[in-house]
Amino acid sequence: MTNMPTTARSVVMLMLMLLLTACSPEFQQGAYVNPQFGTVYEFGEEGQGRMIGGVPGRPSFTYEVTRNEVITSGQINLTFKRIDETTLERPDGSRLVLQRDD
Repeated sequence: MTNMPTTARSVVMLMLMLLLTACSPEFQQGAYVNPQFGTVYEFGEEGQGRMIGGVPGRPSFTYEVTRNEVITSGQINLTFKRIDETTLERPDGSRLVLQRDD
């Protein structure tokens, strides 16, 4: 019985974590355009990406998606805030919008 509150608390925390994960919008891979700077961040499959424009060459990066952020590492080290399913925000406040192939 003494373990009951701890076990119940753990179950509630696990259920809350699963609920939050299920409710968060799924990250959409593709080209996110920053019209302010003319750069494109391509977020591809298996956590691989690259940046086009703004700097010489095409720096590559890996990325990890969390509930609220997209974190890049490698030649580009930034943490983007996830605004919604199609918008990311750089640390400087500029926004990137998913380019649609309509």
